[in-house]
Amino acid sequence: MKKSTWIGLFLLLFVVLCRLFTPVAEFYAEYCYPVISVCLSWPTSIFPFSLEEITVLVFALLFIGIIIVSVKRKLGFFSWLKRTARLIMWLVVWFYMGWGNNYFRKPLYERAGVERRTFEKEEFNRFIAAYTEELNRTAGAAVMMEQAELEHDINEFYRHQPAELGYTKLHRWQRTKRPLMNWLYSSVSVLGYMGPFFCESQLNLDLLDNEYTSTLAHEKAHLAGVTSEAEANYWSYVYCCQSDDAGVRYSGYLHLLPYVMINAGALYTEDEYREWLAQVSPTAIQDFKDSREHWQQKRVKILDEIQSRMMDSYLKSNNVSEGADDYIGVVGMIITMSNFDL
Repeated sequence: MKKSTWIGLFLLLFVVLCRLFTPVAEFYAEYCYPVISVCLSWPTSIFPFSLEEITVLVFALLFIGIIIVSVKRKLGFFSWLKRTARLIMWLVVWFYMGWGNNYFRKPLYERAGVERRTFEKEEFNRFIAAYTEELNRTAGAAVMMEQAELEHDINEFYRHQPAELGYTKLHRWQRTKRPLMNWLYSSVSVLGYMGPFFCESQLNLDLLDNEYTSTLAHEKAHLAGVTSEAEANYWSYVYCCQSDDAGVRYSGYLHLLPYVMINAGALYTEDEYREWLAQVSPTAIQDFKDSREHWQQKRVKILDEIQSRMMDSYLKSNNVSEGADDYIGVVGMIITMSNFDL
C-alpha cells in the first residue's frame, strides 16, 4: 500500500480509539483539537464563504469519478472497491480528526464535577418564574452592537471559560462564514452549523434579528469543541444572560422559549400551562410566532423530514443517545449547572 494509505489507517485507528476509550478522546480534545482547529481555520479565514460545502461536493465528485474511471478502464469490482474504501477512509479521518472526535469525550457534568439532577416541579417553578421575569423585562429589545463587535465579544467569552472544562480558545480570525447553498438550509430550518473540515461556523443568512445573537453563540460553542446540542444551547444562553446589552439577553431568553414550553407542557396541567403562558409578554409570544411562521414559509416538507431523520441518526451514532431530542435538554442543564461557579 502507499505511504499515504498507511498514514490514513493510523489516523483511522486513532479515531477508533477515541470512540472506544474516553481518555483518548479527552487527549484529543485538550491537546490535538486546539492545534488542528488553528491549522485548518487560519489559512481558510481569507475566504468569506463556507469551504465545507465545496469539500462535500469535491468528495461526491470523486466518488462519481471513481465509478466512471472503473467502468471506462474495466478495472473490475475489487479495484473499484479498493479506491472507494480509500476515499471513504480519508473522508472519515478528516471529519473526526478535524472536529468529530470531540463527540467521545466526557460530558459536561463530569468535566465540571457536577452531579446531573432530574429536576422536580418545585425546582422548575423557581426557574420558570425567574426566566419569565427576565424574558418580559427585555422583550422587544434590539441588539445595539454591530455584528463584528458582537462576534468579537462572543469569541472573548469563549476564551475565558474555565480551563478545567476543556474548551478550545477561539481566535479573532475565526469569523462566521456564509453558506453557499443558503436556500437548502432554510428549506430544512437549519439556522447554522459547525463545519468539521475547516473548523468554520456558518450562519443562515435568513436569520431574524432576534435570532442572530443566540444562534451565533450556539455555533461558536461548537467551534470551541462542544458537540452536545443541549450544551451548545446552554453556553449560548449563559453568554446572552451575562451581557449588558438588553437585546443580547432577549435573544437568549427568546431562543430558550420553545424548550421552556416543552418542559412546562410535560410538568404542568393544562390549566397551569395556560396560567403561565398568560404571564409571558405578548411581544415575546408574537416574536416566537413570527419566527416559527418565518421558517415554516421557507420549509420544504420532504427535505425537512429527511434532514430530521438523518440528523437524529447522525447524533445517535456519535455518542448522543438522545439524538435530535438532545436540544431539549438545555433547560435541565441550566437548572443542574445553576450552582456551578463560572
